[in-house]
Amino acid sequence: MSSPADFPYDGPRAAFASLTGSPLWSLPIDAVVAAFVARGWTHRGGKRVPTPYGLGPEVHAFDIPQADGSLRPFIWIPSYGDILGEETQSATTLRRVFWILWKAGVEAAIVGGNSGVCDPRPHSDPASIQPGDLVLPWSYRTHQEHRGLPGTPYAAPWPRHNLFLDAPFCPALAAQLLPLAQAYEAKGTLRKVHTPETVRAALVQVETVTFETDFDVLMWRAINKTISDMEPGKPPVATLHGDCLNPLLARFLGIHLLYYHLVCNYAQGLGTGEIHETLTGLFLDAYPAMTIDIEGKLAETLTLPHDDPACRCRASLMENPPVFAEAMSGCR
Repeated sequence: MSSPADFPYDGPRAAFASLTGSPLWSLPIDAVVAAFVARGWTHRGGKRVPTPYGLGPEVHAFDIPQADGSLRPFIWIPSYGDILGEETQSATTLRRVFWILWKAGVEAAIVGGNSGVCDPRPHSDPASIQPGDLVLPWSYRTHQEHRGLPGTPYAAPWPRHNLFLDAPFCPALAAQLLPLAQAYEAKGTLRKVHTPETVRAALVQVETVTFETDFDVLMWRAINKTISDMEPGKPPVATLHGDCLNPLLARFLGIHLLYYHLVCNYAQGLGTGEIHETLTGLFLDAYPAMTIDIEGKLAETLTLPHDDPACRCRASLMENPPVFAEAMSGCR
């Protein structure tokens, strides 16, 4: 039997990919494909791809015409790679997805999510994060589902490497998204666009299969307020509660990660109105067409960063002395 590292890959290859999920949840897969084809892209097909960790998600391949007459291969994996009837964003799901990205040769991945916000500032403060905003996150809370790829060189960084998680989201790619988002802010589709320079927003993936409790969110509100008060010279801290698609493994694989979040509700117990109503309304009405347009433009024009000192996507994996591995069982 093949090891996960040698397991045959039967899918498309591309340097650029999107795994965007909830901003497109009001569109069936075929409708998203049709919207991309309407931009002049060629759809080369889509199918579920076998992985060493089980049958993976659908992977859709496109050729995108470029100004110089060439074609840019592009991959879209619907809804973070989640599969109907299986637990979302589980370690198994994420292993399948990132194994596919690794074997496909992906160098930059776009991930858009929807979230509830926990911002300790009052809702009356127009600078606070509110439903209808787009946020470029600053950091994230590590999660037990953020694991490596067993049976491959990417099972775990230690002991051969140290992997640091500073600047987990590629600032060079975020800078290319920013003007596209600001154009929708100017049109009023988005209330406000937030960057790490204005608010330190951290992604928090829920620990269970549904929303947090009132206590969970109050805990995060207290943490956010405490940190903000401890560091008054820095932007305030807020948390976004929803998806967080294993930035650790993206960093380990050297994939530049462009993450953005569309805020659709206040986190459990905060704000006014019912979460179901505000969430569903923004899912259905406000976000899908904008997301298709923004992601389409990104797929068509995104460039990889080269020699950008702000980008830590490949510079924060540090090689350790060989003796660290030689000190462990299994080294001989």
